[in-house]
Amino acid sequence: MRKTPATVLCGVDLPVFQAGMGGVAGPQLAAAVSEAGGLGHLGGIRLAAADLRDRIRATRELTDRPFGVNLVPPGGGPDGFEAQLDVVVAERPAVLSLFWGEFAGVVARARAAGIVTMIQTGSVVEAERAAGAGADIVIAQGIEAGGHVRGVTGLMDLLPAVIRAVAPIPVLAAGGIADAAAVAAALQMGAAGAWVGTRFVASDESLAHDIYKQRLVDAGPDDTRYEKYYSFGWGIGAPYRIVPPKSRWNPRGLIAGGPRRVDSGAWARGIKAYAGQGVGCIESVLPAGKIVEALSARL
Repeated sequence: MRKTPATVLCGVDLPVFQAGMGGVAGPQLAAAVSEAGGLGHLGGIRLAAADLRDRIRATRELTDRPFGVNLVPPGGGPDGFEAQLDVVVAERPAVLSLFWGEFAGVVARARAAGIVTMIQTGSVVEAERAAGAGADIVIAQGIEAGGHVRGVTGLMDLLPAVIRAVAPIPVLAAGGIADAAAVAAALQMGAAGAWVGTRFVASDESLAHDIYKQRLVDAGPDDTRYEKYYSFGWGIGAPYRIVPPKSRWNPRGLIAGGPRRVDSGAWARGIKAYAGQGVGCIESVLPAGKIVEALSARL
């Protein structure tokens, strides 16, 4: 066990927080991470409200440990962010994590329901806004992160600045964290935990397509790209980090996203794959519990 202010708030044993990756973070992954002592998350992006409710209940069938739900307004499901939020407030998971929006009213509703709130930010200004909204925990996301990236500052510079700006609110470090050394370094810098995404995509329980997982295993530290092109649910110009497809002339390469198990092999090979700069640390696909264990090895 390695207690920090964030683990105490969330009721978990280890400061390893699985990111709420829309499309690939389902009940099996969230439950496995939580069972291993970290905090698992369900990704709400793309989900209808009823489907989100089903996934929360399915996760509870798999674990009695705390877990979270991640909501992102621009990528809300077909019923929209407010319908998803209604489900979260009614179902009361331990944690609600949020990104890419203004959340003062949301935090107030979650707190009234007894839910711990986290807000992911990409700058000191955003972190101060999250603190002002009443967030229990602030996530500082460096530009090294995979998927949608809010800021333009590296984690090494952003993390201590955010910690100073929002103290005594606990801060999680996000961006390029994929092994035990990075987790330990983040905590040494003052983080209350590590927010880890890409490493958990390459897990047995992830809903990512097997080809997507293998693309992460095969990728090196220089293979990710920071882009600002089209991504479903976000305005044109919203930035994100990906591993590009091999063919530069495949029209599917214009679409960003993490291919899922239900997608075809051609789709999984041809579209961009969300990945952070820590992808070079991923050498194999492992059970999520083993990943939590490995990430915690230096604590």
